Amino acid sequence: MTGHITDQTLPSVPDALPYGDVVVRFAKIVPADAERGFVPYYYFRILTVKGEEVGHVNFRVGDTEHIRLYAGHIGFQIQEAFRGRGYAWQACRAVAPFVRSIYESVIITCDPDNHASRRTIERLGAAFIEEVRVPASDPNYERGSRVKRRYIWKP
Repeated sequence: MTGHITDQTLPSVPDALPYGDVVVRFAKIVPADAERGFVPYYYFRILTVKGEEVGHVNFRVGDTEHIRLYAGHIGFQIQEAFRGRGYAWQACRAVAPFVRSIYESVIITCDPDNHASRRTIERLGAAFIEEVRVPASDPNYERGSRVKRRYIWKP
C-alpha cells in the first residue's frame, strides 16, 4: 500500500474470517499513536467454531521503525489454556487474504526464546531475516524484550 495511512483511510474488513477450526472476528480498529511510532491496527478476536474465545490477532497497517524492526505487522496471542492446538497459525491463515489486499509481504517478529511463536511463524512459511537488538527507547524493551527475530511473510 502506498501513501500515508490514517485511521480514516483504513479499508473495511469482513466481520468474520474462517479457517480450519477458528473464526477470526473483527472487533475494532485501534488508532495510531504517532509519538510512540504506533500505527493503526485491526484487532481481531480468535474464536473456535464452537464460539470459545481463545485469543486475538492484530494486523498493524503502517511502516515505522517500531513496526519494521520490533513489533511487526502481525501479532497474535493465545490464552494459555488453548495453546498447542494451532489456533495462532489458523488465525493468521484466516486474516491472510485481508492482509494480502493491503500488502504483498509483511514483517512478523518474536522473541528468540518464544518457541511457540517461532514455530507458528515458520509454519506460515515466513522467511527469517535477522535478529536485532531492541533499544531501550522501544516499548518492547519495557516489556522485557531485548532481541527480536524478524521474518518476512507473503500471506
